[in-house]
Amino acid sequence: MKRSQNSTLLGTFCILAAFVISIAASAATSVPTPKKTVASHLTDALSDATGEVNILVDINEFGYVIDAQIYDSTNSDLNEVTLSAIHRWTFHPAIEDGVATPSRVVQPFNFNRGSIVLKSKKSPEDSLPIAKVKAKPQLTEDLKHITGEVILQADLDASGEVAAVTVNYSTHSELEDIASKALKSWKFKPATEAGEAVASKIIIPFHFKGSGNSKVVAAARRAKNVESAPYAIRQTMPELPRFLRDAKGEAKLKLTIDASGYVAKVDVLESSHSKLTEVAREAALQWKFKPAMKNGKAVPSTVTQPFTFNGGLLVADVPVDSVPVAKHTQSPKIPEALALVRGYVKIRVSLDERGRVINASCANSTHEELVGPSIEAAKQWSFKPAIRAGEKVPSSVLIPFVFNEQS
Repeated sequence: MKRSQNSTLLGTFCILAAFVISIAASAATSVPTPKKTVASHLTDALSDATGEVNILVDINEFGYVIDAQIYDSTNSDLNEVTLSAIHRWTFHPAIEDGVATPSRVVQPFNFNRGSIVLKSKKSPEDSLPIAKVKAKPQLTEDLKHITGEVILQADLDASGEVAAVTVNYSTHSELEDIASKALKSWKFKPATEAGEAVASKIIIPFHFKGSGNSKVVAAARRAKNVESAPYAIRQTMPELPRFLRDAKGEAKLKLTIDASGYVAKVDVLESSHSKLTEVAREAALQWKFKPAMKNGKAVPSTVTQPFTFNGGLLVADVPVDSVPVAKHTQSPKIPEALALVRGYVKIRVSLDERGRVINASCANSTHEELVGPSIEAAKQWSFKPAIRAGEKVPSSVLIPFVFNEQS
């Protein structure tokens, strides 16, 4: 694979960087080091991709990423997901003369058919860790219908043994321990530097595809006259890519729920925008329900779930004739440390029949520090209320606050 035009500068940059760091070492206490890392989220199309992407990262004196750009890449398909990930990192800032200071670093991402190593080889003779022995997660009966993902980071010792495992991302917290247990039994060919085996870190994704779901669908069809209908106890909101953030459209989905309350299957009943419908479907697969009950026993069932996307705002409630429309908005007042940080916070607000915000909570965010100001801002919003059958009705809306999109 061919590298981008910046590749010819990489060796020169690394030499200069080493020179700058060596000069600064006499005055500096430390250089920036990662504090919180987020793995690139690979779609099915990229799950087997290989390549190296090097990101030039600007870090402020508080340790937040304020800008990032592709410095060098052998696979341009991986660039966007890598940039998206690095903007969510935080660092221990560089220290010079005892004072935290802005800095710039090159952060490598090495992709190898799903696994990611966050370092580069120092010389062509060096090697990165490679899995030799793998074990599949052993799902319990109540979890086998789940479609989801868990991304783990493994700390490897110099012999290739897994010393520690941490969760980087997951769609279902219930899958984390099972995936971690499987990864702890993996064996790796260790990384090497200058001919010596060394400790390293590697990120491994586990993908789960629900099995036996046709039986759940059949059982849900037979479940008539249930005593109590299922209701959602965990609702993951759709992740809208940048090009869809202002899109409008509607989707009506049928969710088949197993006896444990997990979504086993999602069928599209109606759709006015195929791409919005797909992100709604992916989110719905992560929902968890209190299952339907019949004769005192949990049984499979189905629910119809509408999603209405209104130029960034999302309504995911019972069907309404007209969705809430924002009348008054308020932007979050963010701390100085985050003034140039690129990120987002999604706030779910509950509205009364007059369109007033009665509750606000965080559905998802890139930075915990942005959540508080975003909730306070959302509480100041007001809406033209939703209408159903000619009457004003309560509803809920997802408000996305996007910070420094232009960066």
